[in-house]
Amino acid sequence: MEHMHGWIKRLMGGMDLRVEEEARAKILEECGRGCIPRGFIADIKAVWETSNDLDDLVAKINDAWESAGADAHMRREGEEVYAVYGRCYCPLVGDYPDELSPSWCHCSRGWLLELFESALETPAQVELEKSVKRGDDVCRFKITRSP
Repeated sequence: MEHMHGWIKRLMGGMDLRVEEEARAKILEECGRGCIPRGFIADIKAVWETSNDLDDLVAKINDAWESAGADAHMRREGEEVYAVYGRCYCPLVGDYPDELSPSWCHCSRGWLLELFESALETPAQVELEKSVKRGDDVCRFKITRSP
């Protein structure tokens, strides 16, 4: 895995130098959209289709994460949902010992975008507020439905 970590660090360094920030964000967002398990999306979508209740959706996601032993949870505040991870769950860099390019976490944004847009069948926005790989104590994302 050390080789992979070095490869990713070089990739991100090259992208940071040569690719505009908005393009980097979109590229990594697409990677995250492809990373989320389709079965998890189907389960969450079924919850939404039967209840159409955001609290039920958040509870189902929390139940799934808890049963998997994840140090992660979601909470709803009004029409916003916050996802908080106690550590980085990326299978490629979760155990990487150093900070990574700030661009890397757009992949996780894409993961959450795919989850919510697929389940709710409506556009969403995901804002990265904190990141373990950027030196913060947790990863925290704010999720809102687009107007």
